[in-house]
Amino acid sequence: MTQVGPIVLRDVIPRAPIFTTVTAAAAADVSPDTASRGLARLQEQGLITRLVRGLWADTRHPDFSPYAVVPFLLARSSSREGQPPVGYVSFLSALHLNGTLSQIPPAIQVAVAEQHETVHTPVGDFEFHQIQPELVDGYTPGDAYGRFELATAAKALFDTLYLSARRGRRFSHLPELAIRGSISDADMQRWIARIEHPSFRTAVDERWATVRQRSHKPSTRRPRR
Repeated sequence: MTQVGPIVLRDVIPRAPIFTTVTAAAAADVSPDTASRGLARLQEQGLITRLVRGLWADTRHPDFSPYAVVPFLLARSSSREGQPPVGYVSFLSALHLNGTLSQIPPAIQVAVAEQHETVHTPVGDFEFHQIQPELVDGYTPGDAYGRFELATAAKALFDTLYLSARRGRRFSHLPELAIRGSISDADMQRWIARIEHPSFRTAVDERWATVRQRSHKPSTRRPRR
């Protein structure tokens, strides 16, 4: 009888610390139900972590990153064309990864063209925020392995201001951002010009002007002695 656990530890995890039940089943040549029971035993031993149904990870693996979970979560739902929806790490999460925001956001924030519910996992919460489909762009590979897509600093700020201008006012109060030298007005204006509705475009432009003005004010903090 095939032992799922040893095969997963030997053949699957060294190549990919995040994997699905289907991947484990194929590696061990067993049914998904059999693979799921074997993976559950590995979790009981503290060797792997169940992220969501059908998705597992070795969170102690040196190549593990919670951001690399994003494509797997997107793959759980299909678009109208039957393909996994496109999404990329953006908003405050991308501003932090790009060095524009020092504090770590409480959840990993993802930009998508179609709304998804927030996903809670042992490695963090994943929030999916909908933007205009034509604006799902402006991202590059997020790490050397290309395991997830990451918005550029300018696109992450644009997405944040875009969402703050919508009804509900998410991100209406932004933390202090280090945008000097990393985000130019020209870059922001190129994205703002792509917003379809004029009133919405104006609202985002006004928010950008406020952020830009605030970033150019001299700091009022007293130096530490």
